[in-house]
Amino acid sequence: MEREQWRWLDLGRQGPYENAATMPVLVRSVLEQGKPILQTSIWGETHLNVGWFDDVDSTLDLQRCDDLDIAVMRRSFYGGGTAYYQAECSMMWGFLLPKDIQILGVSTNDLDALLAKFQVLFSDALRRIGLSEVQFEGSSDLRWNGRKLGALTAQDVVACVSIGGFLNLAPPDLTTYLQVVRIPEDKFKDKIVKDMTEYVCTAEQVVGHPVSYEQLRAAIIESMSAAGVDLEPSALSPGETKGVAKASGRVGSPESIRRISSDQFLLDAPSGSCCGFGNFKGRKLCRAGVALAPDGRVLAAMMAGDMHVSPPDVMDRVAAALTGADSSNTDDLRQRISTVFEAEDVHQADQLMGVTTEDLLAAVLVAVQAAASIPTDATKDENPT
Repeated sequence: MEREQWRWLDLGRQGPYENAATMPVLVRSVLEQGKPILQTSIWGETHLNVGWFDDVDSTLDLQRCDDLDIAVMRRSFYGGGTAYYQAECSMMWGFLLPKDIQILGVSTNDLDALLAKFQVLFSDALRRIGLSEVQFEGSSDLRWNGRKLGALTAQDVVACVSIGGFLNLAPPDLTTYLQVVRIPEDKFKDKIVKDMTEYVCTAEQVVGHPVSYEQLRAAIIESMSAAGVDLEPSALSPGETKGVAKASGRVGSPESIRRISSDQFLLDAPSGSCCGFGNFKGRKLCRAGVALAPDGRVLAAMMAGDMHVSPPDVMDRVAAALTGADSSNTDDLRQRISTVFEAEDVHQADQLMGVTTEDLLAAVLVAVQAAASIPTDATKDENPT
């Protein structure tokens, strides 16, 4: 088999805004140049990292983050939950792949096959640094004795396909994190280890000695070479550098961080409405918010959660589809969700462990029940002062 030629960017120690801005810039390069890219980096600044679909207010106390001067950013287009990353403690990587081609003998249009292929490749890299006991569980988690060490996820990001992930190298100081975190209801419902401080583990804890960024990076490169990939070291082009600098200012903006925000949803809810929120933990955590008219109609909706689904606007479209529905008509709510979520343009890897229409519906029904239980004299003021 002919060896594949990939571009490799070792971005080293990156700040959170720079890192989040790099991905969309490189996605554009993959689309324009048609060449796969591997990017590797390690967090250079302690921060909180919010998933694209996450309701930031259900996971973080943003005021407390401001008080403690903790950087917060929202990942660009990429799902999953909110995470705390301490400088030097976690390595990040991303395989950005053009659509409609064969990579390592697998079509890049087949997310499940791609994820399975890269799980084998990454397991080989872990073996090379003494982490053979670490296993993939669920749809993407890397776990050791029920504790989470990292993740590897596949997502269609419209312009290309991303196989991205992280691995905890060293134990972070969770003292700060525990001052600002809000752990969503049922977050650990399906986990063997229920306590956050015990749930997260590191490569150092598994092997009993420090594992460096350079060691893991070298192991990934060796595994890719063994799989038939030659990496061409590269740096960001002048145009890419300019694009990263321009985008960095946006990803840390209040508008980006509060892209999905239950507090903002309450502020924007129509006058006279009752608002309720609800979580449902199926395979992934789903969250919904609804604003109901006195007659039970859905005047506005919000959809959120810890998930990896494409395209990036799919949850916004589900929320929009719910507007105008009779909240007491479960069949209509289900139909409105499925029309969007089960459309041909919606993709997620590992369907058996992904989010379903029924999961989203369950979260909506909990939110509807919460809104309906609010006394009528507690509706949003018709004439706020």
